[in-house]
Amino acid sequence: MKINTHIVSTGLLFGFIYLLFLQWSNSSFKSLNDKNYSPKAIGNINAKYKTDFGEFVKSTLDFRVATEDFIHQKKSTEDLINDYRILRDKFKTVEFIIEYLDKEAFDKIINGAPLPKLEKKVADITVLQPHGFQVIDEIIASEGLSTLEIKEELIREAKTLERNVNEFHSFLKARKITDRQFFEAARMGIIRLATLGTTGFDTPGTLQGIEDAKVVLNHLKIYLNLYKPELKNVERTDLLKSSNKIFKRGLKLTKNEDFDNFNRLIFIKEFINPAYKVIKDIHLALSYETIDEVSRFIQAVNYKSDNIFNPDFLNSFFYVSLQNDSTYNAKAELGKLLFYDPILSKNNEMSCASCHNPKKAFTDGKTLSLSNAGSPMKRNAMTLNYSVYAILYFHDLRAKNLENQFEHVVVSEDEFNTSYKEIIDKVNQSSNYKSLFEKAFPDIKARKIRSNDIDYVLAAYVMKLNTFDSPIDKFFQNKIAELPESVERGFNLFAGKAACATCHFVPLFSGNLPPLFMDTEAEVLGVPEDKEEPWSLDDDPGRLGNGVTLDKAKFYRAAFKTPTIRNIELTGPYMHNGVFDTLEEVMDFYNKGGGAGGGINLEHQTLASDPLNLTDREIEDIIAFMKALTDTKKFQQPEDLPRDFENENINKRSF
Repeated sequence: MKINTHIVSTGLLFGFIYLLFLQWSNSSFKSLNDKNYSPKAIGNINAKYKTDFGEFVKSTLDFRVATEDFIHQKKSTEDLINDYRILRDKFKTVEFIIEYLDKEAFDKIINGAPLPKLEKKVADITVLQPHGFQVIDEIIASEGLSTLEIKEELIREAKTLERNVNEFHSFLKARKITDRQFFEAARMGIIRLATLGTTGFDTPGTLQGIEDAKVVLNHLKIYLNLYKPELKNVERTDLLKSSNKIFKRGLKLTKNEDFDNFNRLIFIKEFINPAYKVIKDIHLALSYETIDEVSRFIQAVNYKSDNIFNPDFLNSFFYVSLQNDSTYNAKAELGKLLFYDPILSKNNEMSCASCHNPKKAFTDGKTLSLSNAGSPMKRNAMTLNYSVYAILYFHDLRAKNLENQFEHVVVSEDEFNTSYKEIIDKVNQSSNYKSLFEKAFPDIKARKIRSNDIDYVLAAYVMKLNTFDSPIDKFFQNKIAELPESVERGFNLFAGKAACATCHFVPLFSGNLPPLFMDTEAEVLGVPEDKEEPWSLDDDPGRLGNGVTLDKAKFYRAAFKTPTIRNIELTGPYMHNGVFDTLEEVMDFYNKGGGAGGGINLEHQTLASDPLNLTDREIEDIIAFMKALTDTKKFQQPEDLPRDFENENINKRSF
């Protein structure tokens, strides 16, 4: 009898599958009847998120109706503000998840800054008008809320928000988040709370950021407690106990506090940093994958970091084209030599350090930097400390990355006035330099030195100029127990009443925008050409005149990059044109409301023109805080430079 081997094989296969099914069924039945069995937390998280998102959508309808009742005098201003608070509460229950899931749409239509922006992903100039919560927040707090014009504007924005949130919900409602995404979103929410929430950035009109914080803390705590069964399974319920203790402390710190009196310094120290760490610890204890395991791209925020003030909080390699490999230190060593070496300039007299003095936090201490002929240039030198943490460079943001900056200096007639070819020809005359290039670029023996090799080594050195060791850093890193009372008061003013931290974002205190730190801000301040009043606007067009075609928007007139204020004690004179000699003069400028507060008519000033009404003591405290951002470590120039050139005139060059 002939046997059909195909039928036999198929039968065996189905039999094997059936046995596996029985085994799965039995184990599943057992687990469902096991008293110790519990479903994974992520199912409950997605269910709660779906419910909370639905309630948020409904609240936009309720708020739109409330605005219509308000304009028809069926609701009082007090009723409207209460309805707005309800709307914000619903928003804050899901904000950290929806921002994470679609950051770009979130910023454009849900909670973007109340300023016009340019669409980044189109080939022409497309202006995006602001819409969303921050716009509504300013309207709600407006003194003209009782006027028909403002009421109608409020209704338009309420309708726009309702429509946008509904569209956003339609797009996201079918999406489910994974455990990895939940933990990443939760930590992102913690960063936003510290940098944009409690500082007033998210509530520029009502300043309700502390009330928002309570909602965020309560809901994050609820979400995290859904992991209790899983933590019990891995015998790490201690982490949940620690988490609940931390969140209890955070809620206590925000209880009965208003915007002006809230102690942000203690909040970051005793809640933000511990919460940021414990969420990561729970994530890792449960062995869920991290972003570093699933993405081949470097992230700006280092997920492994425990503290937003740690040196490893941001990944400097995200911002450059360099690789973090075994040759990086060799590149940085070579870059340090070239940074101080005048052979980079045509006349062998000017180096990078000519305008970036390490004793002055890598600025030059001049009102305007001097050209190679000794004449004043258009602007002064920005600090290089912490400069790697940005997307755009120079005062006018014309360079796209750190390594591209150098080309602008090389070809400038007022600066190095040379070419890469001339620089490479000089370098090739020195066996010492050639050896150092071979060490930094092992493949260079098979090729010639390239222009971008020089860019890379200089960038590698500049990447080393971040120490995060100021008294402020040491306090948040738990290396010192306390700060002077004036510094504590100054920090709280800086991040509160004075609104400084709404442009100089924690922890870089620069314009690198949280919570992703992937965008560089510029501000229109109305900087005068001379500090003597009456003021007149400096004629520098700023970003509008940077030569980048897609930056030719009129609201970029007089816009300049927001620099870090780290080491600001060492970097005067201040502003792009060095108009102010002291920090006291700078604070007086801001206290008046910038250029507009001093009488300059500037249509698109991004700095609020209302006076800050800071007292003399408050200004002193803010300055005390800023001085506490001065780094401890000092950078030194090399002991000497290579002097083995054929040309003796080059060998005689000096620092």
